[in-house]
Amino acid sequence: MVFPIRIAGLLLVAQVLAVPYVVRGQQCTYKVSHLSGTQQVGCTNVSVSSAGSAGSIVPLCGKDPYLIGSTSPGSYTFTFSPPVSGVRVSLYAINNFAPPFDSQEEVAFTVNGTFYPITSPGVADGCLPEAVISPTGTIRGCVECASAWDDLEITTTISSLKVEDIYLSGAPFGVVFSLNLCCVGPVCLTDAGQINAAPLTICGTGTASVPAATPTVLEPDDLLQYILFSDPNDTLGSILATSATPVFAFNPATMQTGLTYYIAAIAGNGIGSNVDLTDECLDISNGIPVSWQPIPAVSFSVANADVCAGACATVTAIFSGTPPFTLSYSATGAGSSTLVFSASTGSFQVCPALGGPLGSLAINATQVQDAWCICSP
Repeated sequence: MVFPIRIAGLLLVAQVLAVPYVVRGQQCTYKVSHLSGTQQVGCTNVSVSSAGSAGSIVPLCGKDPYLIGSTSPGSYTFTFSPPVSGVRVSLYAINNFAPPFDSQEEVAFTVNGTFYPITSPGVADGCLPEAVISPTGTIRGCVECASAWDDLEITTTISSLKVEDIYLSGAPFGVVFSLNLCCVGPVCLTDAGQINAAPLTICGTGTASVPAATPTVLEPDDLLQYILFSDPNDTLGSILATSATPVFAFNPATMQTGLTYYIAAIAGNGIGSNVDLTDECLDISNGIPVSWQPIPAVSFSVANADVCAGACATVTAIFSGTPPFTLSYSATGAGSSTLVFSASTGSFQVCPALGGPLGSLAINATQVQDAWCICSP
């Protein structure tokens, strides 16, 4: 004879069935264990919320941590980003007792916002009698039983899943369940991290350096490298250089000044001293834009090389670089000045003072600045 007993708010039975555990189908070993908020589990980010009577419980016959319906109907809802290819749910202590131990409940599933009828049973867990599928597709306990199942499969693309304990009659006692996710392809822990840096502008052909990527997660066979590439739409196909550190020099054989390149971290299986670009778990950080800009320069020309004291000469400045330009210059007998030019050529006047010495009028640029760089001879 089976006597129902109440333990930790659950109506159980003192009976053990010697039924072997069976593993079916794909291996869905990525267990969800947080009660609220969002965490990454296996191949997806899982957000958890609850309604009604919902809490946690220590493992009962291997099922945990979710307890629903212990004081009133309750549910847990899980959302997956990206969607998963399926889930496995293990249920414990679904009660179906008539008076005087009156507690009749069932578990219902909602997938992607729509009630999902169960058509295939789970696996006997060896702790309680097997649960049954109701005519509507919910899960109930067998008659006069507290029932359980391992590995009840829902095999479809799932963006959201609600597991709900519904009371048919009697007192609430609650159901415990576990949730495991099924992932398509490998589960990748590899994470190249993020590089926290502003875009870089290097004047001339100096070295570009950014901070190391953080935080990074490397599997035992992984390697972390840094890459310099030219096309953010074809990162792997436009790699120009690799490095063990986030430091890159300008290479005139493969690069041009004035163009934008990118520095990123890359992580994956190591092949010798390089990352395997075909690794299924390859991960690439954000890319930091970097450009090497030519040093600005200026040359002068004068239409009339002769100028009298007290008169002015018109000087044309011809710049190389990126406008606008700021020119600081000095001229013999005419002092110094700073001018701004919006284009690559511009004119200004130099006026030797009366009483100044005769001879050559020398004009010297003391500093040239363009949109990117400063040149101070």
